[in-house]
Amino acid sequence: MENIILNIIDKLVGGNKLFLYLFFFFSQCLQVIFPPYPGDMVLVIEGYLSELVNLNIYYILTIAWFGTFLSSLMLYKLGKKEKILHSKFIKFIFDTKKFLKIKNMFNKYGVAAIFVSKFIPGIYSFTLLIAGICETNEKLTYLTIGIVNIIHHTLLIILGKILKENWAIIINVIKAYNKYVIIATIIFVLSYVLLIRINKKKFV
Repeated sequence: MENIILNIIDKLVGGNKLFLYLFFFFSQCLQVIFPPYPGDMVLVIEGYLSELVNLNIYYILTIAWFGTFLSSLMLYKLGKKEKILHSKFIKFIFDTKKFLKIKNMFNKYGVAAIFVSKFIPGIYSFTLLIAGICETNEKLTYLTIGIVNIIHHTLLIILGKILKENWAIIINVIKAYNKYVIIATIIFVLSYVLLIRINKKKFV
C-alpha cells in the first residue's frame, strides 16, 4: 500500500497543487475510517513536500487537521446512533450486564482515552466509536479531538519538513514505535485479564 501511495503522490507533484492538497485531505479522512491506511507516512511526506515543491505549510496543516477532524466527528456521531448498540459487532464486544459499568468508566475517563488513543496504533478510530456509544461530553470530545490532532499532525509534518530527503527515517521510527506499543498493549491486556481471573478465583 505504501508504494501505491508514493506513486500517487509522485504523479500529483508534477501537476496542479490543488489535487495534491485534496489528496492530503482525503488521506487523513481515510486514515480514521480505515486505520490500516498509512496516514502518518503521508503526513511526514507532506512536510517534506512543503520544502521540495514549495507547498504552503499552513495550508497543509489546516487541510490535514480538517480531514481528520471531520472523519473523527463522523465516527463519534455514528457511535451515538442507537441502532449501533444492536449490531452483532457491538454485542460481541460488550457484555450487556457489564455495559453500564463500562459506560460510567468511559464517561469519567473518555476524553483522556481519546487523547491517549491517538498515539497508540490501531485504536483511535475504535475509541471514537466507543466514546459515541458511551455519550461522552460533546464539547470536551470535540475539543480533545481537535487538540490531539493538531499536536499529532504538527509534530509529523514539521519532522518531515526538517528531515527533508531523510523523511524515511521518521517512518522507520514510527514503525518501530508502533511495534513496541502493540507488544506492550498486548502484554498489558493479557496481564489485566489474568489478574481479574486470579482475583475471581480467590473470592469463589
